[in-house]
Amino acid sequence: MRSGYLLVFVCLAFVLTLCIHYAISAATTVYEEKKVYIEAFQFGYKVVAVQDGENLTRYRQGLTTLRLNAGDRVTFFVSTQDVVHGFNIEGYTDQIKDRLMVIPGRVLWVGPITFNEAGKFRIKCTTPCGALHPFMSMDIIVEPNIPYYTLSGSVILTAIASLLYISSNSTTPVDFARRRKYDEIDLLKVEYIGKVVKRLIKSRSFHFSLIVVNLFFFVLIIVSGLFGSPTGSENFSIAVTWILWFAAVEFMILFAGRIWCSVCPIPVIGEWISRRGILNVNSNDNKSARFGRKGIFPRKYRNMWIPALGFLVLSLFIPWLVTRPVVTSLLFLSLFVTAIYFYLRYPGRYFCKHICPASGYIGYHSTSSILAVRCRSRQICMQHRNKDCIKGNSTGYGCPWKLYPGNITENTYCGMCFECFRSCLRDNMTLKIRMIGIELPEIAKKAAANFKKRLDEVSMGYIRFSLAIFYEIFFFGSIFWLKDFGNLGNPYGANLETMYLLFPTMEGIIKWMIWAGTVLSLIAGIMAMYYLHSLIISRISGINSRKLFVAFSYSLSPYGLFIWMGFAISLLLTFINYPVNAFLDPFGYADVQKISFYLPPKVTVILQIPFLMSGLSLAIISTYRIAREITGDRAVVSTLICSIPHTVVALIIAGIIAGW
Repeated sequence: MRSGYLLVFVCLAFVLTLCIHYAISAATTVYEEKKVYIEAFQFGYKVVAVQDGENLTRYRQGLTTLRLNAGDRVTFFVSTQDVVHGFNIEGYTDQIKDRLMVIPGRVLWVGPITFNEAGKFRIKCTTPCGALHPFMSMDIIVEPNIPYYTLSGSVILTAIASLLYISSNSTTPVDFARRRKYDEIDLLKVEYIGKVVKRLIKSRSFHFSLIVVNLFFFVLIIVSGLFGSPTGSENFSIAVTWILWFAAVEFMILFAGRIWCSVCPIPVIGEWISRRGILNVNSNDNKSARFGRKGIFPRKYRNMWIPALGFLVLSLFIPWLVTRPVVTSLLFLSLFVTAIYFYLRYPGRYFCKHICPASGYIGYHSTSSILAVRCRSRQICMQHRNKDCIKGNSTGYGCPWKLYPGNITENTYCGMCFECFRSCLRDNMTLKIRMIGIELPEIAKKAAANFKKRLDEVSMGYIRFSLAIFYEIFFFGSIFWLKDFGNLGNPYGANLETMYLLFPTMEGIIKWMIWAGTVLSLIAGIMAMYYLHSLIISRISGINSRKLFVAFSYSLSPYGLFIWMGFAISLLLTFINYPVNAFLDPFGYADVQKISFYLPPKVTVILQIPFLMSGLSLAIISTYRIAREITGDRAVVSTLICSIPHTVVALIIAGIIAGW
């Protein structure tokens, strides 16, 4: 281990030396004043010319990123030809005192501004100019970009440290199944806390109150989306759903698995109708009353294919979902109607398990959650022949998710509705707190043994993982053409009254096809990169490459979750003004004073770093633990090979966060 620590310190010294070198070179260089000519348009900025002293350089296509040197004094000349835009530079608002507007036919003169701090900064539009106004930005990279070099060095150091950690334990045999018993905590047996938690989860009225609150907000989302302001940033449906709700769910997955599914209001209307009640259990019909034609949900759809494909399709239309209130409203309205139909047609949570797009990725990442519903003793479950947890009784319904609680070994499909806690007469159900991803080796081993039946979960994992990278580019990048293509070239916001504006032109459809092709190509590229490394490991270990590809894909469960949490934090901090103001004015029509918060761009970068580093480290450690189950004594070599794509992805995200 001493040599390992030495290697870490050498790498750290190298990174620090590199940063100091760039800092000194920046401090000893003489800079001249520059004039930068920028054109603003829906929805982006581009540099058309830069004058450095007497040298004037014109850019025919325009630059999407402006590169400067620390110490440069820059005067901006900004013009536009379409609509009124705003102009502000994050991190330099102290030098731009007024709210500047770029008016067609005029040239806005801003500056001179002294860029005395290295890093990534963004030009942002401050005047609502259309549907994608919140994402209208352009990057300014001030060299030497020490934050990027430091973050990239930290990624490499994290990968090295994780590899040293697993190599130091590689000679010790590990029985993960036995070790798990000692790494778990029975939450309901914790003094004081356990009794309170147990009382809450068994309380039907407490559960009902949470659902009613969520139902109220979801109805408000639908109504405000249909009849509120067509501007997404001013509408409750957009601001709350795609910023607050999205961020909250990501963190719920880590700390509480599928807990959102237990309070989600979408399927409960059908469930209440089917049960003929809301709070009470019908002791005469413990299996829930069935309305209409009885049906059995087809076995061929009892997987994650529909949620995976549904999530992918929705992601292809994400520019409309997060900017057009009417689209968000119609989406949730359709989910409500579909959920009611499925519950009445196939009583049980089949919609949640096998149809809902959000439920699919929540289930996939829940395998890495620190919380799990488990039985205390499988022997007690086996001895209890009545199986009240399946059939139901006078105290609780049978499991709506159609699972046998006594046999649950992973979180993927357990909706944490806690009905098994209410119906279990032996008090054998509990909540376990565990290490992140502790069950992944066993899940991966089962998946490798029957890899064809797990391809649905693998596909969900890679789709979700790849889209985390793409969303970083879309939401926080400055590639304006990509945003416009995904937007179908349509600049308008829309509610129910102005929905006719959303009909795209043929040119817009062609642009969207290019956008969709770009998204699908990225997913295919990520999958190909990981399969290539599985193929290399296959040659070394002699194990089928497809089995390895499926097994190692589960290391993306914690990795992808932490990347999405970092993205959610950045999204929340960047656009926090929107949900705050949406609660003050849900429909966006009232004349109320807008609340404005401002956080320096450094804060969002710094807060994303722990998530990226933790995700990378967990991915490498999870890969090793899976490799010990699959490849045996080749585990360290296999992990070393798999750590290459893990690290490459982390470096890509570091480049997006801190600027290349």
